[in-house]
Amino acid sequence: MGRKKHLKLEEVESLPNVFTKDTLNLEGAIKQYFDNDNPVTLEVGCGQGDYSISLAQELPDKNFLGVDIKGARIWTGAKKAWELKLYNTAFLITYADNLLNLLQEIKFEEIWIPFPDPFPRHKSITRRLVHPRFLQIYQKILLPGGKINLKTDDESLFNYTLKLVNEKNLKLFKSSGDLYKSTYLTLAENVKTKYELQHIKDGKLIKYICFGF
Repeated sequence: MGRKKHLKLEEVESLPNVFTKDTLNLEGAIKQYFDNDNPVTLEVGCGQGDYSISLAQELPDKNFLGVDIKGARIWTGAKKAWELKLYNTAFLITYADNLLNLLQEIKFEEIWIPFPDPFPRHKSITRRLVHPRFLQIYQKILLPGGKINLKTDDESLFNYTLKLVNEKNLKLFKSSGDLYKSTYLTLAENVKTKYELQHIKDGKLIKYICFGF
């Protein structure tokens, strides 16, 4: 591990907008940090929190919680959010598998899954963040009528998700195999992560699915 990464991991848990599974009274601590009853959006696999930070700047009447297991990445996003005084943005270091165990009271208006690892090998399919085992978690932490948003450049993950939506009789709100050819994009749909900008530069099509239960 490089020294810089090591220092980030040492510091990240001390940042006021970062929480972990070991945070005392975790949900209470997150609620106290936000200090309001505004709707909360969850960003799963947030990395440096591009979605949470971008949307928090534009939507101050909403809260955003980014979740990722990579503490060094969260350090970058959390530092940026704090410097920008985005007190409606917080981060949780944990695996997505743990969300239901850790969050019993906080319910989410929306979930964003931007450019997750597609895990293309058959033996790794259960690790996809849209696999049925994750959908079961999302259903329990979403508010009624809540939406799940997936952005990806991976054709197989896009098709896999559409197939699941059909097989599970889920509600499909929107799907596009080439998002930026759409005639209308919401503020959230138009957010572009650092990796997404590189995908676009490389000529890859950005795919998007919005669905719910």
